[in-house]
Amino acid sequence: MKSRESFVALLKPLFDRHELAMVPASESSLNLFTARAYERKVPHDVIAQLTDFYSIVDGIPCLDSLDIHRCADLIVFEWWDRRELWLGQRDSYTLRWAKDKYCVGDAGNISFSASDEYPIFAEALRHVVKMYERPGSA
Repeated sequence: MKSRESFVALLKPLFDRHELAMVPASESSLNLFTARAYERKVPHDVIAQLTDFYSIVDGIPCLDSLDIHRCADLIVFEWWDRRELWLGQRDSYTLRWAKDKYCVGDAGNISFSASDEYPIFAEALRHVVKMYERPGSA
């Protein structure tokens, strides 16, 4: 699947720099995430995209200030009363799913602009991984 390959291509250099392996979520963790997501009526395509990611790597443990929550971590659903999934952060920037998009914003803004909103999780993740690179280098 193309998104699986793009997750590996995007994240492997980051994990390699820190000499860490990309460890996928366990089947029980994926099942727990999926059950929690279905219970909350998270859209099926969102669940599929996130389980695809988590089947490659169970979060990102604050590498270069990028922290993506593990799939079994309840914090992912902390903002569900607002119909948002809190997926992670990089410094003070947040990565969340809200309003049917994956958004990069901060505590006071779901997203900074329309250019910080993505229909695909892999695209939003690429944005936060590459955010400190020079413009045009991503």
